[in-house]
Amino acid sequence: MSWLMIGLLALITFFNRFAFFSRLTRYQPGAEMGAFLSFSAQSVLTAIWLPIVFSYEPGKGLTWDPDYLAATLLVTALTLLRLPTLLVVVVGMGGFFLLRWQGGLAALLPWFG
Repeated sequence: MSWLMIGLLALITFFNRFAFFSRLTRYQPGAEMGAFLSFSAQSVLTAIWLPIVFSYEPGKGLTWDPDYLAATLLVTALTLLRLPTLLVVVVGMGGFFLLRWQGGLAALLPWFG
């Protein structure tokens, strides 16, 4: 079942990209659709990082990892500064790995953890 879903999602993604980027089709989205699609990258990224930073465990409720949260706040601050995307990704990943290499936020700030 999982492989079927992955295959179907791959086909949907391929045909969407084909429709938008192929020179064989002359599809141009209208102004309203363009405005709607302009928010798709932010929505997809939020759907990816939100379950990583915040997780729900039955019996425990909503929990969060301070290392992931610190890296998320760093990347958010860098993004608000309008830095290039690749730089934000590299600095965010480097900051997260450096934080984990140092033993995590709780090891650096004992009063935090």
